[in-house]
Amino acid sequence: MNRVIILEDLPDAQRWLRTSVAAAFPEADIRCFPTLHPAMAAITEFLPDLCLVDLRLPDGNGVDFIRQCRQVCPGSEIVVTTMYDDDAHLFPALQAGANGYLLKEEPREAITRSLLALKDGQPPLSAPVARRVLDQVRLHTGMDQGMTDDALAAESLSRRECEFLAAIAAGMTTAEAADRLGVSYHTAAHHIKNIYAKLAIRSRAEAVQAAIRLGLVDHR
Repeated sequence: MNRVIILEDLPDAQRWLRTSVAAAFPEADIRCFPTLHPAMAAITEFLPDLCLVDLRLPDGNGVDFIRQCRQVCPGSEIVVTTMYDDDAHLFPALQAGANGYLLKEEPREAITRSLLALKDGQPPLSAPVARRVLDQVRLHTGMDQGMTDDALAAESLSRRECEFLAAIAAGMTTAEAADRLGVSYHTAAHHIKNIYAKLAIRSRAEAVQAAIRLGLVDHR
């Protein structure tokens, strides 16, 4: 890392971040900025290899710096250094293009080690941040899997079975659904048994939830 920008408005934090960077990359040209706009103006001329970016600044949000730096210097390493580990700060920064997120509460030596790991392609993430990211990945993977299962379930149901699922989700008994759809009780029961098997459900409550997910009934 030959050219480094540190965007940090607190003098003490700026100093120890500079010390951390110098320990990791002794030959680096380090430029520090306490406010957003001068730092953004420096990107095009300086073309940094590494940027340490605080998010809350006196004249704006560090996310704006991240977006611009990612456009001008797509190969640069951008690491957020902040005291905030909540979703409202973390995910906008990552979506803007940050490839690291370190908490200022970490010891200076830990920051230095995390920066050195960049040379091996390891993204610098503080432990609480890494756990939060993993939790979100698991959550969205589960949601995506659920959507896939629903889509497959919808394809597995015949048009007639969809009609019966909508009927029982609307609160009809098997006899009422049979009468409504013009079939015998035995035929209706057979359709409902097939629906339960295909959707892997065991109760009317689960049938209602499945019908809502598949868009067969309005849940509003």
